[in-house]
Amino acid sequence: MNMIVLMTAAGAPLAMLGLSTPVTPQRSCIVMVHPQITSTVFESKEGKIVFPDRPTEYPCSYARTKGGADIAFTNQNGWRFEVRIGRSDEGTWKASLADDAVSGRAFSPFGEQK
Repeated sequence: MNMIVLMTAAGAPLAMLGLSTPVTPQRSCIVMVHPQITSTVFESKEGKIVFPDRPTEYPCSYARTKGGADIAFTNQNGWRFEVRIGRSDEGTWKASLADDAVSGRAFSPFGEQK
């Protein structure tokens, strides 16, 4: 799994999460603007959390699970992201900071890369 598409809870394209290879517990992730994002989504709460300032590479954890894969990282503004992708290549993402949180849908368009 080298790329995951993050969408809003309503299913609007938001971002692409790129993951480095090879698959190891510690990888590098970068969040990129999805080419189909709208200005409304970019300016939304989710957009402001996912794109806090500029593209930055983050150390992230990657773990295969019985149900798929879990990815986690913290961005430069302290938001903790957790992405869960199931065997169907679909899943969810959430970002939390203190008592605040946002979440949405996620999928891996190319599936698990071995």
